[in-house]
Amino acid sequence: MNNKIAYLKIYPVNYEILTIIMTSAFNEDTFMHTDLEEDGPSGYNDGRLIKWLNEHKDFESYKVVYNNTTIGAYTVAINLNGEYSLEMLFIDPKYRKNHLGTTVWKDIEKKYIDAKKWTVETPDYSKRNHHFYTENCGFVFSRENICDNGCKSFIFEK
Repeated sequence: MNNKIAYLKIYPVNYEILTIIMTSAFNEDTFMHTDLEEDGPSGYNDGRLIKWLNEHKDFESYKVVYNNTTIGAYTVAINLNGEYSLEMLFIDPKYRKNHLGTTVWKDIEKKYIDAKKWTVETPDYSKRNHHFYTENCGFVFSRENICDNGCKSFIFEK
């Protein structure tokens, strides 16, 4: 693990800062790829999503700390069949150019070495995420998902 990065348990006291970072990360991506200034999954900008991810009994969530500063978080869902899902990974946009997302993903793979298969879902419009997961992390496109609200997402597998 990189000496400058640590992965720490998330506590309710962390929800506010993680919500601010998540909101910034999702809104930056939305603005970059759409005509909208802000958008994300339900609860991404009011604390409900990070709370749900962190308190879900089948998920493991950690905040990402870089040089003693919280810069993001990730959540992994573990299936008994060795199928793992990256439910959430976000990094503060101020730190994206440091390639920390790739470092975090590599550390996740080392931590969950028993995973036989990984899946991740991301908005269909998020070209930067598609590139990140396929080029940096080794995922391949699996299928398109159309949500009840008509939004589309892509599912990648590894």
